[in-house]
Amino acid sequence: KPTTGNWVHINIDGVVQLDLGLVVAGGVVCDENKDWVFGYNQYLGKCSIFYVELWGILDGLKLIQRRGHDKVIIQSHGL
Repeated sequence: KPTTGNWVHINIDGVVQLDLGLVVAGGVVCDENKDWVFGYNQYLGKCSIFYVELWGILDGLKLIQRRGHDKVIIQSHGL
């Protein structure tokens, strides 16, 4: 379904260093034309990949809300 209006897309990605179990949650936000708007990341220490994906979504939504966007499509490959 095509989107119209002021939509932004969050593409969530988590990075895990397997030997130490350390993880980073982050993502990229693009506009409806797939142009980059901003990226973000957060070091989480040790936790499961499930929580990494959830933190990535939460952080992205908070940042998008602060910038005044209200139409969001979340894309995650880990869940």
